[in-house]
Parts: sequence; structure tokens; C-alpha cells
Amino acid sequence: MSAADVAALRERLTRRYAGSGEQAAPAVFPGYEVITACGEFHSHVNADGVDWAAVLAGPWPATELFLIESAYGLWSGRRIETGLWRAGVPGGAQYLLWQAMLTAYRTGRVPPPGRTAADGGAR
Repeated sequence: MSAADVAALRERLTRRYAGSGEQAAPAVFPGYEVITACGEFHSHVNADGVDWAAVLAGPWPATELFLIESAYGLWSGRRIETGLWRAGVPGGAQYLLWQAMLTAYRTGRVPPPGRTAADGGAR
């Protein structure tokens, strides 16, 4: 699979779940190309979605793993333990991604493509 598959998945999720609260949150994550453009992520994406077990098994830095674990938890609807103590405090775009996922979860609003902030402001 490729980065184009990730973009197509984001578009499909946005159309399907925008406005539906917790299901909108997973549509935010594929727009964060720092992670999703990596082969460790997009090689585990297909038309059916993301193979989260394979993605989570990848060699990720602690903060990126925290974001992936958060996305997986929101995607699956399962409570998972994340290593916030490992990740420290996400900064910059990572924090905006995390905030946007949580905001989408609460409101059902998905930021425009290429944006990670809940208000659509930051890339």
C-alpha cells in the first residue's frame, strides 16, 4: 500500500463519519503525514482500513507511539493503556494532532485535509 491509500482512507472516513462523534476521530489521524507517510504505517493500510496490530508493532519513537495508540483506541472504541509517561508531553504539531483527534471525538467535526488543529489552523 502507499501514501495515496492513506489519503483515500482519510477521505472515505471523513465522508462516512463526519458529524458522528467518536467515529470522526479516526478520520483525523491519517492526515498526519509525519507518521502516515512512513512505510511502517502506510504499508499496513488497505481498502478495509488499518492493520493496527502491525502498525503498533513498528519501531516508533515514544511520542509517535503515544499518538498511534491514541488513534487506535479512538478507532477501535477500546480503552487502551498509553504510555504518556514514556512520551512526555507532545509538542507542536503532535499536540495539535492529539487535540484534533479528541475534539473530533467530542464534536464529530473533522478538520480539513492537511490540517491537524481542531480549528483547522495549523499544519
